[in-house]
Amino acid sequence: MKIIHLINSNIFIGNNKKLLNFSMKKYIQYTINNFSILNLKKIIISILLLKKYIKNIYKKKLNILLIGTKNYIREIIYKFARSIKQSFVCNKWIPGSLTNLKNYKKMINKSKIIRKKISFKNYTKKEKIFFLKKEKKIEVLFGGFRNLKKIPKLILITDINKEKIIINEAKRLNIKIAAFSDSNNNCSKIDFVLPCNNNSICSINIIFNILFKNLC
Repeated sequence: MKIIHLINSNIFIGNNKKLLNFSMKKYIQYTINNFSILNLKKIIISILLLKKYIKNIYKKKLNILLIGTKNYIREIIYKFARSIKQSFVCNKWIPGSLTNLKNYKKMINKSKIIRKKISFKNYTKKEKIFFLKKEKKIEVLFGGFRNLKKIPKLILITDINKEKIIINEAKRLNIKIAAFSDSNNNCSKIDFVLPCNNNSICSINIIFNILFKNLC
C-alpha cells in the first residue's frame, strides 16, 4: 500500500462539517474550508484489519457478499466479485434476499431452465423472445447470488445511507458488516468501518485492490 496513492485518490476528504454524523467523529482529524478531513492513519488501520478478517474467511472457505447498487459502483463490484469468485449485488436489492435465500436460489435455477427452453427448436421466435426477457430479468436481480451456497460470513457495503435495508437484514441474521463510511454516515451498526470518501471511484477502487490483492 503506497500512501501517495491514497492521498491522490482524495480518500481522506469527507463531507461538509455541518453534515458530520456523531458516530464518525472519532475518524475525523480536522476541518479545512468547512470540510471534514478523515484521519489517514485510521483509514489505513481499518483497511488492514478488514483485509486480515477477509483472509481468515477465505482460509475457512466461507462466503462474502459484495454490495454496491449505485451506477458508478456497479462495474467495480462486478469486477472484483468475479475475480475473487464471490457473490454480489450491483443492481436493485430485493428485500428478504438473505432471510429467504432458498427462494431466491430457486429463482436462479428457474433462469437455467428458461435458458434451456430458449435453445429448443420447437418454440416460436416470439416465445423465445419472451423467455429471453424473463431470463434476463432474473439474471439482473439474482445472478450475483449464483455462488452463494449459504448465508455469507461477511457483507461488504459501499454506501451505508443507500443500503439501510440490507444492513438491518444482515443484523437480524448476525452477519458481520463491513462498510465504506463517509463523514456523514451513521456507522453505529457496522462491524468493520472503512472511513473514506465513498463518493470517489478512485478511492473505492484502491480500497478494493488492497482488500482483495493476492487473495486467490
